[in-house]
Amino acid sequence: MAKKAKRSMAGLLLAASVALTATAAGNPSAAILRLLNSRSSGSPRDFAEAAEEVAAQAKEGKSVYAFVLGLISREPDAPPAAKLDAETQKRYLDENRPKIKRIAEERKNAMALYLMALDSGDTNDLHRAVEAGNVQAQNAWGALKFQLALSDPFATSNQIARALHEAHDAFKLAAGTGDANGLYNLGMCLWRGLGVARDDQAAFNCFRAAAEKGHPEAINNIGGFFREGVVVERDPELSAKWFAKSASYGNPIGQYNYALALRRADGVEKDDKKALELLEKSAAGGCIEAVNTLGVALWKGDGVPKPDAQRAFELFFRAAKNGYPPAMENLSTCYERGEGVEADERQSLAWKMRSRAARGDRAAQDWLRSNGL
Repeated sequence: MAKKAKRSMAGLLLAASVALTATAAGNPSAAILRLLNSRSSGSPRDFAEAAEEVAAQAKEGKSVYAFVLGLISREPDAPPAAKLDAETQKRYLDENRPKIKRIAEERKNAMALYLMALDSGDTNDLHRAVEAGNVQAQNAWGALKFQLALSDPFATSNQIARALHEAHDAFKLAAGTGDANGLYNLGMCLWRGLGVARDDQAAFNCFRAAAEKGHPEAINNIGGFFREGVVVERDPELSAKWFAKSASYGNPIGQYNYALALRRADGVEKDDKKALELLEKSAAGGCIEAVNTLGVALWKGDGVPKPDAQRAFELFFRAAKNGYPPAMENLSTCYERGEGVEADERQSLAWKMRSRAARGDRAAQDWLRSNGL
């Protein structure tokens, strides 16, 4: 495979899982493992706390801590403790790279190989870590295969199917070690029928196992099973408890779902104030559904101190630009009615067609192309 751009590849790899065992790559502590694991499992709270621990050790000159912190600092969503200035980042990486590379090359250490893959952004380095049995690399390899399968416009149906199957197999290897992220990723494959036949019961089992290990997104998914009554008997109260637990980790999706439960009094006492706080946090954390839902609340004055059409429009625009069809429809209505923005029939029509196109409407897609949109 060809080498990818370092920043994009590093972001993909850091979205992978980390096994909760020490390795010979400087024998990284639980803090390092927690840092990488929380980065991929959707726990901003744990991510920030672990970054503080690793940063403290890095300042004391501990090489593996410094190297890992340097890698994390490249990420746009790095927590405060990992936001290094350019000079410190370069020093942490340059001074410690030789040691990590030596451990990787001489000892064929799986964790060291993975860290070198994070550093280089080279898929060949990543594959070496996969072959060495590194669980993080297995998850990253699966993520890479998914990205290639779902983003290549020239891929044939057979190529897509093969890539999805390879992704499933990689996640299955990681899950077999008991890795929380591997279990979550395998559960997603089973739940969506990606690379394997859909199996809701098997997916639930994977999510439950990952949830027991504290995986925030798996915890959220368990809440969804109880909310919808899939595989298990519908239980709104239990569902709300799972969503609340996911939200406690700072997980944006968990925050969103718990906010919905609070707004609807679904399994929990209605609390518009707390729901609004959670929607704000979820939207700030990047949950597009929350961005749109918050916009609707402000637009209609539902569960908020007072309506705010202008901010509602801004939220719809943000979600629409991220490809969320319901927000595109809301944006179209804002332009049509002149709410939160000056009325504009052409913009209203354009966003209405974008919404339809995003849902797969060929006629809408042709209209957008013919109008240069």
